[in-house]
Amino acid sequence: MISEIIFITGSMAILIGAIYDLIAAIGLLRFPDFYMRTHAATVGTIGGATLPVFGAGLVALVYHPLGSQRFFMAGIAFTVGILILVIAPTGSHSIISAVYFGRIGKKPKLIVDQLEEDLPKRSDVAELVREHEELPAEEEEPKFTFRRV
Repeated sequence: MISEIIFITGSMAILIGAIYDLIAAIGLLRFPDFYMRTHAATVGTIGGATLPVFGAGLVALVYHPLGSQRFFMAGIAFTVGILILVIAPTGSHSIISAVYFGRIGKKPKLIVDQLEEDLPKRSDVAELVREHEELPAEEEEPKFTFRRV
């Protein structure tokens, strides 16, 4: 009885993950800018990858023809699901931060932008680069010379 409930729960998680992937694909096509599309991709990764992996782990856990390998497969599935839950939001946040602070592409239309205060002006960045540039040194004579014999 309990194994049938776990199997149905795992199957439902796989189905819900497929629905998440469908919603994310529609969002990638329909959303207007990079930031919104990245949000849709992250939703697809979290819901569309993690739920099916956990569902497959639950199904493998109660699928007796696998023998003792079912515990190994379920453990791998749960470990992969947890890794996706940790890595996907961190990676998408890093990509979005790099795009925003690097001023690549169009900036979204925002009413309040609190990050704008932290961004240095382009003239300030150019001045900092000029201050830290090293002047070319005079060429020194080589200490060692190579001659053909």
